[in-house]
Parts: sequence; C-alpha cells; structure tokens
Amino acid sequence: MNAYAQLGSYIMQKSEELARELNESLDKEFVESNLPPDELAELNDWRAKFIGYIAEAVRQNDSSVVWTDIKKWARTSGEEAVYRGIELDDALTTLTSWRTVTWNTILEKVDEVGLTAKEAIQISFIIDPIIDKAGQEFSLAYIENFRHYLNKAKNSVMEYSVPVVGLNDDVAILPLIGELDDERAKVLKEVALHKCLELRNSTLIFDLSGVPMVDTMVANELSQVIDSLKLIGVKTILTGLRPEIAQAVVEIGIKFEGMTIRKNLKTAIEGLKI
Repeated sequence: MNAYAQLGSYIMQKSEELARELNESLDKEFVESNLPPDELAELNDWRAKFIGYIAEAVRQNDSSVVWTDIKKWARTSGEEAVYRGIELDDALTTLTSWRTVTWNTILEKVDEVGLTAKEAIQISFIIDPIIDKAGQEFSLAYIENFRHYLNKAKNSVMEYSVPVVGLNDDVAILPLIGELDDERAKVLKEVALHKCLELRNSTLIFDLSGVPMVDTMVANELSQVIDSLKLIGVKTILTGLRPEIAQAVVEIGIKFEGMTIRKNLKTAIEGLKI
C-alpha cells in the first residue's frame, strides 16, 4: 500500500475523532455560540463526513473523486448557516481548523509511511483545493440564501404595507400610508386582487390620505389595479385624494372612469351606509 492510501485510510479511521476535536477544541467557541448542546452529535457526524471526503481524496491521490460530494456538503452547510443566523465571517474562520486537524493527523504517520517531500506537496495539492472549494461553495450558497430570505422578508413587509381590511361582507378598505413607489404599487395590485377574491367583497375603498405623492408610473399602476378589480366585479372608491395628487393625475392624463371619488374615508363610509 502506497503512502497516499495509508494516509487516506488513517484519516478516514480518525474522522469521527477529528470531528470531535474540531467541535470541542479548535472551534469550541464557534460551536457553543451557534449550536444547542443537544445537536452536537449531529454536527460531529456532519463534520466527520467532510473529513471522510478529504481522506478518500488523499487515499486515491485525486481530489476530483469527491468534488461533487464536497460541493453538495458545502452548499447544504451554507444554507443551514443562514437558517441558523450564523455570520458568514464567523463560519469561514473555521476553514483553518480543517487544515490543522488534517495535517496534524498526517504528521502522526509521516515516519511510518515514509512520506517524501514530493508526496507531501502532492497531498497539499489535494487537500487545499478541497477546503478552498468548500469555502467557495459555502459562501455562494450562503449569499444566495441570505438574499432569498431578505427578499422574502422584504415582500412580507411590502404585503403588510398594503393591508386590505374587510368592514363587512360587501365592503373592504385598503388604507395606504407613505410613499407609493413603483415596486409597492405592483405589490398593491397583487394583494388587492387576491384579498378581494378571498373576502368576496363587492366594494373596495382606496384611502390615499396618507400618500404624499403619486408619480406617472404609480398612477398607471393604480389605474390598472382599478381596471383589474372591475373585471372581477369589485367597485372601487377613492378617498383622501390630496389636491397635488389630483392635479398630477390630471396632468398625466389618467382618467379613473367608473370609479367613485369621495373627499375622505368618513364620507365614503357614510355614503355606503355601513
């Protein structure tokens, strides 16, 4: 058995022990800060699996044999890190620990297997790309999932910013507060349609008293919302239209045909005799 095979087999035999060393010594502070004690055994198994990939690559003197497994392992780890709220910088600091335990293990067998300087360099050409690749894939997966969670949170905030509230079985109100930009206007269209279908109301009151300004694009979006609601049988009432907004809408040339306009919410509700 050549030196590569002997060292790979030895690292494999010690994979669980090395994982415990990582978790209980080298990365102890990181682990205790980010993982409940009752999940330590699961982490040991997960990290031992990665060490096993390194061992197999060394045994076969070929990192490509575990490339797919390394990528999958690293991306799963990146996704889990985002889920647990682990900082990317903190997670990447553990890369040094992988190198440390692997090379310390190799040093234990250097004399026994008669490892030459050339073979040691060749092994470094196997181990380093694997750990570097894991770090790269981990980072990519982390960033992708972090952006996904940010967008999901942003969309949730957007949806909450356009609340459709049912006043009774027939009438619902959508009070808008703050700047109504293009992105929020698009969310408004989706939420208004879905919520009205869910509530089965026949009238929706748009209260714009809390909206400071409406530009051309947003006015067009609002007009499309009204047209879409009309198609599903929902009548719209516009209230709280500020003079400057009304003037801007007129200048733009948009006509909210077939829609009732009331001075304020109180007047609209009184007119509906709710």
